[in-house]
Amino acid sequence: MAEAASTYVPFRTNTRLTPENWINAAEKQLISGGIESVKVAALAEYLGVTRGSFYWHFRDTENLFEALLAKWQSRSVTMFESLLLGAQASGMEEFIRLVHLWIDESDFDPALESAMRDWGRTSPRVKAVVKDVDQRRIKFIKRIFLDFGYEEREAFIRARITYFHQVGYYTIGLDETLEQRMELLPSYVFVLTGKLDPEAITAYL
Repeated sequence: MAEAASTYVPFRTNTRLTPENWINAAEKQLISGGIESVKVAALAEYLGVTRGSFYWHFRDTENLFEALLAKWQSRSVTMFESLLLGAQASGMEEFIRLVHLWIDESDFDPALESAMRDWGRTSPRVKAVVKDVDQRRIKFIKRIFLDFGYEEREAFIRARITYFHQVGYYTIGLDETLEQRMELLPSYVFVLTGKLDPEAITAYL
């Protein structure tokens, strides 16, 4: 999937605002209105600067889109890679780290995830990057199930089921409170991992 990798080099960086400021603003605009709403004028107004300052950092909006995509791709893969604990790792401990990544929503942003997938429906380039991210995340989750002791094929299938389940959860937009999610969580972990039982899992959460 090498063709899906994003590269970005800032255009110029000698104003008070940084490229990161513009990218963060673009993320918010992408979430609220889709990629069609990510315009220089709207971002400049949000940041309280003139449109001209945009061009200290980016050649054009396509350059900004590349930066936005590259940031999401890198962050989205790294947060899943960081779940793994290395040699002699506990599969259950790693899986609970995965659960908290999704539940806490401090690093993982469901709204941004949905916005990126929507963008991918209109852009083959973005669609390829989203597919690459999905495949790499599944590989990391597969590693968790290997650490549980499952063989390769079952670890792969369980990783897929776990990931597709969570993507579907956000796609459907299931309206549950955090309390409701936490109440069901031990049963979800038991069903998805096939390990321990809901009462024993509660000790890990």
